[in-house]
Amino acid sequence: MNNTLQNGFRLLEMLAASGKEASVTEVAEETGISMSNVCRLLKTLAQTGYVEQNPESRRYRVSLKILNLAHARLASLDFRRIGHPFAARLTQSLGGHAYLSQPLQGRSLIVDVAYPNGAHSDAGIVLGQIHSIRHSACGKICAAFASDEERDRLYLEVAGTEPEINREAWLNDCRQIKKKRFAIRNEVGVLALAAPLFRAGNIFCGALGVLMPAKSTLTPAVEQELKSVAEALSFALGQPFVE
Repeated sequence: MNNTLQNGFRLLEMLAASGKEASVTEVAEETGISMSNVCRLLKTLAQTGYVEQNPESRRYRVSLKILNLAHARLASLDFRRIGHPFAARLTQSLGGHAYLSQPLQGRSLIVDVAYPNGAHSDAGIVLGQIHSIRHSACGKICAAFASDEERDRLYLEVAGTEPEINREAWLNDCRQIKKKRFAIRNEVGVLALAAPLFRAGNIFCGALGVLMPAKSTLTPAVEQELKSVAEALSFALGQPFVE
């Protein structure tokens, strides 16, 4: 990839991830891009409208124009259009927030969210959010079905922040998730479940997840409901039922 283009995307991702304004110095320190290149990139991105500068603080932030790109992509996404009714069904049967995610270089990216009747949106589940690899059910699903090359890269990223993680144990967890077609995040106060989704030809294309209501417990019936809805959605996406 062209270095200038690559650095431009790194800069945008950094500003978007922080959600705050940043100075040229802060952007350079965070991205590792030289100050002179950061200045040029920010000027170009400001001219195109994807970054804006606060006239008072002189700091930069991502502009709302970037929503145009995301909205156009989501509006034409068949996966989301077909999948939403199934996610909505899951919210009613299990009572939790349900979401659809698609793989992005081995990670899980939320593309749709469904809420139970009367429930408010959850700030922790938003469109465009990238799940944690180890601390989310959908994140575990996408890592398990990633290519060997993607999984190796993900491991190196995780090990950089969690050096205690054992490579073989993590790879074995991925193999078990792939075999069972089911992942769980069961931490203090949080129970989230996910199952993989497939297109025709048994091609992995995403995950269906649910964040269960507080104090919920995992039962065989809950697990089966999630798997049944995931299988029905996969069928709608073109994957035949497997006996």
